[in-house]
Amino acid sequence: MFTKSRQKLSLICVLCGFFIFFIAASAVQKPTEALFDVLIKNAKIFDGSERNAFKADVAIQGDTIVKIDRSIKGNAKRIINAKGLYVSPGFIDLHTHADEGMYFPENRPALNYLKQGVTTLIVGQCGQSAWPIFEKAEDQMTRWTNESIGLNAALLVGHGTVRQLVMGMENRAPLPEELEKMKELVKEAMDQGAHGISTGLVYRPGVYSKTDEVIELVKVVKPYGGIYHSHIRDERDKLLESVEEAIEISKTTGVPAHISHFKVMGKKNWGLVREACALIEKAREQGLTITADQYPYRFSNGYPYRSLLPSNVWVGEEFQNRLSSNDVFSIFDYLRDDTLINLYKRVTPYIPINEHHEQFLKNLPRKQLVELVGQNLINVSDFRGITNLRDRMLLLRKMADTEFAEKVYKLVETNIENGAGAENIIVAICNEKKWQGKTLEQVAAIMGVSIGKAALDLELMDAKCIPLQMCEDDIEYIMKKDYVGTGSDGVVPFYGVGLTHIRSFSTFLHKIKKYALERKTVSVPHVIRAQTSLPARIMNWDDRGWIKTGYKADIVIFDLHNIKTRTSISNPQVYSEGVNYLLINGVLVLDGGKYTGKLPGKVTKLKKS
Repeated sequence: MFTKSRQKLSLICVLCGFFIFFIAASAVQKPTEALFDVLIKNAKIFDGSERNAFKADVAIQGDTIVKIDRSIKGNAKRIINAKGLYVSPGFIDLHTHADEGMYFPENRPALNYLKQGVTTLIVGQCGQSAWPIFEKAEDQMTRWTNESIGLNAALLVGHGTVRQLVMGMENRAPLPEELEKMKELVKEAMDQGAHGISTGLVYRPGVYSKTDEVIELVKVVKPYGGIYHSHIRDERDKLLESVEEAIEISKTTGVPAHISHFKVMGKKNWGLVREACALIEKAREQGLTITADQYPYRFSNGYPYRSLLPSNVWVGEEFQNRLSSNDVFSIFDYLRDDTLINLYKRVTPYIPINEHHEQFLKNLPRKQLVELVGQNLINVSDFRGITNLRDRMLLLRKMADTEFAEKVYKLVETNIENGAGAENIIVAICNEKKWQGKTLEQVAAIMGVSIGKAALDLELMDAKCIPLQMCEDDIEYIMKKDYVGTGSDGVVPFYGVGLTHIRSFSTFLHKIKKYALERKTVSVPHVIRAQTSLPARIMNWDDRGWIKTGYKADIVIFDLHNIKTRTSISNPQVYSEGVNYLLINGVLVLDGGKYTGKLPGKVTKLKKS
């Protein structure tokens, strides 16, 4: 009896042992549940302030930073070992024209910006709305939301676009009813989520507006807590008056004013930025919110290559019969409205045209419809300049006259000296490769000819030259200001197609590498702040621009000491290197430097305050 009890007890013990072993084995085999979606380990963090980098781990859940600590324990769906790398908030570009290219699905990733570590773009700048002139803000927002975009985007309503919708290209003040219609359109855009209004006061039709007109439209964005971005009226010898105008608009409306691509152009004007900064700082001391952005290059314009021949070279009776815009419009004025609209539909890239687009065309006054179709079908500039066979032949025929030739050379030289100067004009692209990278002054010296003769010779071979219209002293002086952020003024081009400014591919990493690491003009944390928390503050965002708990997981992880910006004035479309990982709203879009194919960007909308 006793033996049987012992045997039964032994059997029970053995069974219990097997049960315990089974339970333990199951526990070992079951994977630990992930606490986070992404865990960044061993990072050196620039958090968006002027503080030096500090070591910490960063945990992300969904689209949000949920924990920052010296060492975070726990599992994650993806662990990134950032040892030897630096972490920063994603860069925010305060000034872009990226919306023009991002309209097209091919360009939605905006890879040229991702490769720089940019996670958010402000679009609709220089008075041109971030949606085609014939649409509404909600059309673009809906399109990008439904079809997805690579980066976050904030939209501004363009004063020039609004003016053109109401007044066409008329060079006059708006009638009272026209001004009211313009205000209605600005309000409509703000109601739909635009962040503010932009002006391009050097471009048609913005150049035709007076300060009081702009003030009335900027007042509309005040109740929404919106902002006023301005390509000011003059960035040359009237820089100070133009900055004062922006300050006056802010003071009168109570709306923060932001000066786009802050600079001064023209050799004779270099140094004026110091007085302009003094004006801004005085206004800020008085309680106004005045800020600016800057791209760190000495040359400007989306297409920075410029003709070396001034317009007055083409003056004279021989050139009076050149094709003009009015000639083009007269051709199309013979056609019926429905024929014009059908022609337009066959050439516009904005397809399929939506209801608002169709209605816009049908409601256009006859004159504006003719101009719209004419401009879309025939580019008058194709019939102008040294590459136009007619102009070329006429100019060279006249140049056979020695006296006339000398007059032309003198005109060219005066124009060059009043601009950047021959020592500041670089040959970027030329059939004669030996001239590439040299200044016009150097080319003339090697050729043994005058500046004017060298300029004409380069023009005749269709060389592409870039005038360096800004100086390094001014760039660095502006960069040191704590109210100046970074804005590329760039675009999203069809990769490899056409020529553009190198700023579209390299602004943000170039600024870190050249001005913080090499020239030591400013510190790395200063540049990081100018590209993260400062732009967020300017745009009044409280959920981006910092590495902080509760903030959106827009994060760049980069190799600070191995940044490579390969763009050049001869080859501007080359992706930057140095960004190893990039997260937008918690989603990896660059992994090991390679694009993942994800489109996690969001259209941010301003909520009425």
